[in-house]
Amino acid sequence: MWQTCINKLSPIEGDFSLEIPELLKIAFNEKGIFNEDEMFMPIRIVNILGCCSTAMYLDCPNIPEHHLDHPDYNMGRYYWFDFDIVGVDRLLLPLRMVFNTGDADCNDGFWGVVWERNKGKIIANIISSGDTETTVEAVSNQHIKMYEYQEILIPTILDGNDDCGGLSRYIISANNLKLEKIICLAIKFFYELILIVKQKIRRSAFR
Repeated sequence: MWQTCINKLSPIEGDFSLEIPELLKIAFNEKGIFNEDEMFMPIRIVNILGCCSTAMYLDCPNIPEHHLDHPDYNMGRYYWFDFDIVGVDRLLLPLRMVFNTGDADCNDGFWGVVWERNKGKIIANIISSGDTETTVEAVSNQHIKMYEYQEILIPTILDGNDDCGGLSRYIISANNLKLEKIICLAIKFFYELILIVKQKIRRSAFR
């Protein structure tokens, strides 16, 4: 059911058991939220699967055409994650996501796919839609309806954060749907988590 490259992923270096709660705490604190009971996230991290080169997943349905016309297999990198969406009823929607961070020289946004983890059904497309812009477009009406009328608070804790590279500021929803906004939040969270870990590894290398 899954792409063969998922069995050949490289691990993403870092101790995420420490980094995830630290990132959440800092992000909420910067928004003036210090009470842990108020630090609600509509996503639950399940597994950080790993990463692979662009060449290992050339059949990604949303890879920009200019990269197929002029392939540079050293460009970008795919990152794979499992996470759940947490509804107000506390029911979990198990998802798998992959996104590529693209090529800065081409002014790419991110591109990738979000699937329902247990069935392999595509839930949303992640599209490089403009000058370093990324658009999330939900395509499953069943799952759109599942969340559109729930009173889910989608925190803006990572919006406008320049500390971790800036690209995550330009991740937007295609149709202003709650499902799209939750996936946008998940992409921002995973991306900034990766960058924080990389920064710590670089700092430790110079000590």
